[in-house]
Amino acid sequence: MKSEYFNQAALKGLNRIGDILVPGEDDFPSFSEYNCIEHVDDLLAFAPPEDVKDLGMVLAILNYFPRSLLLYLVKSLAQAPDKKGGLGVLFRQLNLGIRGIVFSLYYSEKPGAGYSGPDPEKLIGFSLNRVRD
Repeated sequence: MKSEYFNQAALKGLNRIGDILVPGEDDFPSFSEYNCIEHVDDLLAFAPPEDVKDLGMVLAILNYFPRSLLLYLVKSLAQAPDKKGGLGVLFRQLNLGIRGIVFSLYYSEKPGAGYSGPDPEKLIGFSLNRVRD
């Protein structure tokens, strides 16, 4: 997998966190199994370059965290709305950024090459009503 915006460590970090947020069960594929990370550049193209750079750096660092520490971090980020002060702001931004990318990719109707199972949005009965020009 290549990205114009993220290096390999950041992509691996995103996949590891994605698998914590979307581990896959029953018919649902995990984040990495769905391989939707192939389309991450489609999302990042519209983000401010400095934000993309900072998020890429954070994801690259998180790639080297042990899984137990990543689980703790994801749980802490989920509790971010209850945190006060500067750390609370940072956790809320990180939570929004990471979850936004993971769930946008996973439910984008764009599986990666080589994935042949059911699409998550079909499994939940979701359908976009697209406006045609």
